[in-house]
Amino acid sequence: MDRSKAMIGADAKFVGTISNVKSIEIEGTVEADLSAEKLSIASTGKFTGQVNCDLVVIGGAYDGIMQAGSIWATETAQIAGEIHYQSLQMDRGAALNCRVVHNWQEPVQAAPAETTEDADAVDNA
Repeated sequence: MDRSKAMIGADAKFVGTISNVKSIEIEGTVEADLSAEKLSIASTGKFTGQVNCDLVVIGGAYDGIMQAGSIWATETAQIAGEIHYQSLQMDRGAALNCRVVHNWQEPVQAAPAETTEDADAVDNA
């Protein structure tokens, strides 16, 4: 069994924080803060809370603040709150009643101190 994948069934309700999961599928009702690589909210799913994911597929209801690399809103999606994304795909029928923000900035990666000093030396030369 793949321990990095979780599922909240259609009749389940979960309240809390979800961590240490790579991929999660929501078919029930969740009120939580979540950080994962992939989140899927099925058409029967309802998710409320903060999300930080690389990929989010929304087929149900979402309300909260989301930070995502890619978001796919399917035809049954109902999104409220605020979504921040780098890539957004919407199917015909998806309903957005939220603030939508494109992340313009590239991710900032810390450079080793030696590389930074070398770059400064070249700039000053």
